[in-house]
Amino acid sequence: MKNNLNQRLKERLFEIMSILIVAILFIYTNDRMGNDLSIGIFTIIIGVAGFIVYLKECVPNGVLKGIIFSVFLLSIMAFFLGDIWFYRYYSTPITSYMWMQKSNLNGLGESIFSMMKMKDSIFLLLGFPIAESFMKKKYPLKHMALVPAVIFLMIAGLKPVKNIFIDKVDITRRYEANTFLRNWGPIGHHVLDTYAYFTDSGRHGMSSKEKKAISDYFDEKNRQDHAFSGSLEGKNLIIIQVESLQAFPLFQKSAGQEVTPFMNELAKEGLYFPHVYPQTVFGNSSDGELIVNTGLFPLKQGATFFRFPYNDFPGLAKELKKSDYQSYAFHGDEEDFWNRQHAYPSLGFDDYLSIEDMQKDEMISMGLGDRSFFNQSYHFLKDKKNPYYAFFVTLTSHVPFSLPKEQITLKPKVGKEDSYLTKYFEAIHYTDSAIGDYVKKLKDDGKLKDSVIVIYGDHDGLFLKDKQEVEAYYENKISDEQWIEKYMPIPLIIFQEDMEGRTINKVGGQVDILPTLYDLLNIKSSSYFGESMLNGEDGDALILKGDYGSQMKINGKGKVEGFSPEDQKEVDLSDQVIRTDYFKQTKD
Repeated sequence: MKNNLNQRLKERLFEIMSILIVAILFIYTNDRMGNDLSIGIFTIIIGVAGFIVYLKECVPNGVLKGIIFSVFLLSIMAFFLGDIWFYRYYSTPITSYMWMQKSNLNGLGESIFSMMKMKDSIFLLLGFPIAESFMKKKYPLKHMALVPAVIFLMIAGLKPVKNIFIDKVDITRRYEANTFLRNWGPIGHHVLDTYAYFTDSGRHGMSSKEKKAISDYFDEKNRQDHAFSGSLEGKNLIIIQVESLQAFPLFQKSAGQEVTPFMNELAKEGLYFPHVYPQTVFGNSSDGELIVNTGLFPLKQGATFFRFPYNDFPGLAKELKKSDYQSYAFHGDEEDFWNRQHAYPSLGFDDYLSIEDMQKDEMISMGLGDRSFFNQSYHFLKDKKNPYYAFFVTLTSHVPFSLPKEQITLKPKVGKEDSYLTKYFEAIHYTDSAIGDYVKKLKDDGKLKDSVIVIYGDHDGLFLKDKQEVEAYYENKISDEQWIEKYMPIPLIIFQEDMEGRTINKVGGQVDILPTLYDLLNIKSSSYFGESMLNGEDGDALILKGDYGSQMKINGKGKVEGFSPEDQKEVDLSDQVIRTDYFKQTKD
């Protein structure tokens, strides 16, 4: 009798410990994603953990039960490990739309491994003993785990019931990227995100009133003439989107050596905008390409290139085609990365060259090294008829900023040889040199005088979460406000040999780049969001999810403020343009 009692007590204890260990995995995930552990989130975690442990009792065979439960548990661990690693890089949780972008995992091995930490081994260290024990034992107390599961989920359910029926709040509405995570934890985030994905998917129709609201917005654009208006009309247009380029490395030195000597030279001799803010959302680099080529804000959820790659987009390539330009896009990664092989034709590009079209003679990190990339692209364009538009997307300065030793030519600051910021500077220095070699070829062949060079960063390379690394490098404390003002902006450089150098300290966003180029190239279209940064008016930047975090507005003084109703309307209109394929509907 006593032995039976002891056995039952051991079984109960093990069952309770199993629930707690599974719960710890979820609590660890919640903590690593920077989320506070509220009572509501805790009750959800305990309830779900109880159900997971209870599920093993649905299988009568002990060994089979252990195998099934082991695979199930390890799959859950892998899923939430992915959550943690994704959050460490992007400071936002992974969403259902990201699973549409699984082709982007190709070549990202090094970047993914850089997000791993030894403490993550807790997942495996805790998971395997549970699975092994379940394979060896049978538990007659099959409802033990079900009791806390039902009780805790009933308690957790009080909050959404109150929100929906008493407060009349739509709990599925997402105001910013981290809304679901903050309110409901990682488990609740995935449940609500999956629901939102299925209810939000697909193209939306438009009423005549909605069409008129968008057309009125475009018609009210105020174009102003100035000294630069139309000054670059008819020139070859060469736009270079530089991976992870922020503004602060420009005019920066490492051990007395300039980090970006070539871009510094172009910035002094051309138009230089040091206070442009990245406005990418879930599409990262592809969002930068979308914004600059179309003048649209990216979608608030999911990557536009994956969700709506076949839209009839407005933009640069199509407007230039009216003036007999041919348009070419180049990237040193696989053609399906960010679904570019489908999106680029929709942007109006006549041809797209990826790594599949190039010799793999200098492979660095994710793909073709920028130096080889520019060399091969130059030979492709060498005999092309003027005028043309060439759009380049660089790759080598992608996180984790890992260059082969033979490619490192920047001297490190003494005592900072192993700093993360040193690695970032080394990668940017390499890309700066590769761009310099390309432009020198243009000049040597007499082609630079007929061309305008535009350089900008796609998004931040160092985020607010990396502030401690930057503080350690400079041995200085940096406030969040200083970070946003100095370290968050990306540079914009517009260079042409006959242009007079000028630095314009106006605040702008990536969405302002297209209208600025329209201004310079004398393109009359007003189908864009944003404004020309040459119009003399005060600027600002609407950030859909901040430093990969909260939505915010950067005003003309570089300070953070909230969206006004007009700001929100502008972002919502852009979202509607994409989701309804507005330009196709109005064309038909």
